[in-house]
Amino acid sequence: MKATVSEPESWKRIIDIEVPEQEINSAFEKKLDDLKRNLKLPGFRAGKIPPALIKQRFGSSIRAEVIEELIQKYFKDACEQNNINPVSLPQVKNLKADEGEALTFSIETEVDPEIDIKDYNKLKIKTQPEEITESHIEESLKNLRERFAEFKDAGRPAQKGDYVKLEYLKVIIDGQERNDISFPKYPVELGAQNRIEDFDEGIFGHSVDETIDLKIKFPDDYADTQVAGKDGEFQIKILSVQQKVLPEINEEFLQKMGNFKSESDLREHIKQSLEQEALNRAKEEAYNQAIDTLIENNPFDVPPTRIEQAIDFYYNQTMQYQIPNAPAPSRDEIAEKFRDVALRAVKRQRIIDFIADKEKIKPTPEEVDNEIRRLAEMYNHPFEQLKQQFRKNGTTLRIREDIMERKTLDYLIGEYTPEKKD
Repeated sequence: MKATVSEPESWKRIIDIEVPEQEINSAFEKKLDDLKRNLKLPGFRAGKIPPALIKQRFGSSIRAEVIEELIQKYFKDACEQNNINPVSLPQVKNLKADEGEALTFSIETEVDPEIDIKDYNKLKIKTQPEEITESHIEESLKNLRERFAEFKDAGRPAQKGDYVKLEYLKVIIDGQERNDISFPKYPVELGAQNRIEDFDEGIFGHSVDETIDLKIKFPDDYADTQVAGKDGEFQIKILSVQQKVLPEINEEFLQKMGNFKSESDLREHIKQSLEQEALNRAKEEAYNQAIDTLIENNPFDVPPTRIEQAIDFYYNQTMQYQIPNAPAPSRDEIAEKFRDVALRAVKRQRIIDFIADKEKIKPTPEEVDNEIRRLAEMYNHPFEQLKQQFRKNGTTLRIREDIMERKTLDYLIGEYTPEKKD
């Protein structure tokens, strides 16, 4: 076999291969002998069918099979001999397989080009977490109380902040009565964000069992495009008016939140949680800044197949979480929207892999076990049983990759120092 490799692009390899005629003939004769031993034809004993008859009936299909196998074999051999690691399906071109002549063909494939990321250890990027103040703690505590709020009948006319349940008796849009617009099945908060101001103001001051006639103008950017910018007339009946009552911070509330002994203990817990969240956000921002800096300072090509694979991932994720009956985006639409994101994601992973390999950053068995133990506690699963399950289904490998990535990113922002090994 003769193989010549050319590199028209940093990410493309073209391999020109020539297979001698005698090798084709040898492979053909071997297949012919194998077929002769096993072939059954009426009027002939097994193994006694004349080779000329077999060639006459099956020669072209045998030769086609031989050519296909030789192409696969010598493409693999050429890749091994020339350290080519394909990332795309090979494309066979310029195939010449005439009888009595050598087999020649070209194969095009894509590869990850060699990269050399420079100055990754000179970034001087640090995390800058937001300082948590009393106002942050107060807001978080209020949100906790909101989650456990009770709704009680107001016993008075509706006002801003109340939750009302309504029934639409008549709906007219641009002069036409509509029966396809249903009333909310759950209470709505009057004056809440994204509510139509004229609608809510028309309810203020009215009580349960009252019937109200309202005239409104739907905003031009209203979510329902069928009524956006149009005039609407509503006849509605108020079914209930409720106010939200936040729970007091007492012993019962403290136990419900986690068996805290005092309000100060709860506040301290909230502060620690907010500080951890702020640190996580700051680290993520620092990670992104580090990667973006390295991408900008170390330009390199990415094979198109890698980008398409990333787009396929985004498309599959989008379809997995698609709302039922909602218009689904096409793959082309996802590609247009996420192509730059896909390119950055591929470059990000290549940079992380390069630095991890250069600095010999790897997860330790203890780190892997700790992550599995954390998941076991989260899902109330026996540790050893989950560990064995993860080994079998490949999850352990993903955990190792995640830890390696996190340690590498921490290294870039100065929060991890790899152990130096002799």
